[in-house]
Amino acid sequence: MSRSGLDGGVFFGRDETTGREADATRLLSLLDACGVERALAAAYRAIWFDDREGNATMREAAARSGGRLIPMAAINLTRHDPFDGYLEQLKRDGFAAIALVAGVFGWTLQDYAFRSLARDAARLGLPLQLCVRERRDLAAAADGAGAAGGTVMIRWMRGGGYTNLPDLLAIARDCPRFLFDVATITQSGGIAHLVERIGPARLFVASNAPNAHAGAGWFMLRASGLDADARRLIGGANLARALGLPEPDTAPEPRAWRALAETPKIDTHWHTSGWNLMEPRTGFEDLSATMRGYALTRAVTSSIRALSDSLEAGNAETAEFLAREPRARGLVVVNPRRPEASIAEIERWRAHPGFVGAKTIQDFYGLRLDDPAYRPILVHLAALPDFPIKAHLPGLKEAALAHPRLQFVAAHSTWRHRELASLPNVWFDISTSTGLVDESDIGDLIAAVGVERVLFSSDAPLMDPAWTLGKLALLDLSAAALDAILRRNAPRAFPRLEAA
Repeated sequence: MSRSGLDGGVFFGRDETTGREADATRLLSLLDACGVERALAAAYRAIWFDDREGNATMREAAARSGGRLIPMAAINLTRHDPFDGYLEQLKRDGFAAIALVAGVFGWTLQDYAFRSLARDAARLGLPLQLCVRERRDLAAAADGAGAAGGTVMIRWMRGGGYTNLPDLLAIARDCPRFLFDVATITQSGGIAHLVERIGPARLFVASNAPNAHAGAGWFMLRASGLDADARRLIGGANLARALGLPEPDTAPEPRAWRALAETPKIDTHWHTSGWNLMEPRTGFEDLSATMRGYALTRAVTSSIRALSDSLEAGNAETAEFLAREPRARGLVVVNPRRPEASIAEIERWRAHPGFVGAKTIQDFYGLRLDDPAYRPILVHLAALPDFPIKAHLPGLKEAALAHPRLQFVAAHSTWRHRELASLPNVWFDISTSTGLVDESDIGDLIAAVGVERVLFSSDAPLMDPAWTLGKLALLDLSAAALDAILRRNAPRAFPRLEAA
């Protein structure tokens, strides 16, 4: 029988801190949707309540799963006694690995108990999975376990990991027994860049279901541009080798991948260059190829240069991009520190058929959208027909109330949408760097505001469109709802979108 992928980390049971829960049936259903056969699984009960009791529960659930859930023991270092033989018992009981969730109950990867346990696990041949939340945890993991000699899996537990690439590359060079979770490497070309530098044999995918959108990381692997064997390695074979399990025969293929990737769609959040981060695919040809690859009929873009360098040069950069890429439409970036120049830029470009609105990131300037510095810009925009403004969330509710004739697009609005739901002049952008459901709850957004005001958006190339598509894939949306989000809503939010 052909075997597909192996997920590097899911949770069994109920997380009382978030309310997220998944029994074995739900976990297996999520794996099926992602095209994945098996998963390393740890019990929430072992993390938050009692590690001995929780690990026993996990072992029982794994035994009932037909081998699809592979038990991983979670250990709370604040109760770990290196003299009691518990690690040896876990090995005898068939646990495949030890999981340490940094920060729970106050312990850190800088504690001596961690260094001691890392040595003991290496001696017993038990792989160690370090579930980390901060980049400083990555450094502590390398310092504390790098010399122990055992297999160490680094798993990212927070939102997006697009700033992690430099640390992962450095640790990979210095710690040859470390493997790295790439499920939250969101930028276009990020996973391929890691493969180019360190090869495909050091990487894996941990979905973090159910606290995270299970499909996001698996869609990113499928979209990576890597060949099938590299995807097979990253999609489970590397973990299987480390755990002494049978390797997958094939690369995982998420069930909805091809349909969602090939459906014509409008992406309402793009940028024309990079953020001075490690983004491998920010050149024009790369951006254009990404638009084609996801069947984008339109991509609404704005200039990072206009935000953080030169307003005038950046908006001109967008115009140049529009002249070269027929799928693109532009947003005029405005700067509250330069209101007169911002209004002049709006007037300079609003007659251009490719510009469909304005854009600002108010928190970049340390301001809210309802700050007096924005008032002349918003008043000017409110007097123009069909020229909305896209902005981040701080102060957007107050600004939308103060300017009811102006249409607002709330960027990254998946986590504070309920306070904006009653405002008819607000549209909702679902791009966000985090894969955590509580911070990217698209299902709750749709329930709160209605599917008619939800816009497909990726924030590419910092977040590849696959990142958002992977979140949508497992929401069980109707064909009509998907069509509204992917295609029909955008021209109503940006009325000039099709004017050209």
